[in-house]
Amino acid sequence: MLKPFFVWQNKVLKRLKPEEVVCLVAEKNYTKIHLSNKTHCLVRSTLSGALTKLPPEIFIKIHRSCVVSIYFIDNIARDHLTISGEPLPIGRQYYRSVIKQLNIID
Repeated sequence: MLKPFFVWQNKVLKRLKPEEVVCLVAEKNYTKIHLSNKTHCLVRSTLSGALTKLPPEIFIKIHRSCVVSIYFIDNIARDHLTISGEPLPIGRQYYRSVIKQLNIID
């Protein structure tokens, strides 16, 4: 089990488990954390700042504005990946690092 992290929601610290985080999306100075139960949390942190608090073996940066959990990736193509049927773009400069971080059986 992974160590939980906390985010401020309505002046209260809310505990989140890394296993429940589907993806993080940058929205200017904020980061939207999408959870497996189809809810989200908006935190006042940059995407790179939020990423430093999460386990690097689980979360992969796929675009300058998006980080995904390897637990929720359905499939990967050269220019996008799919999570719950929704395609997310993979930036050209991130594709190789995405592939390196995955456990692939050839």
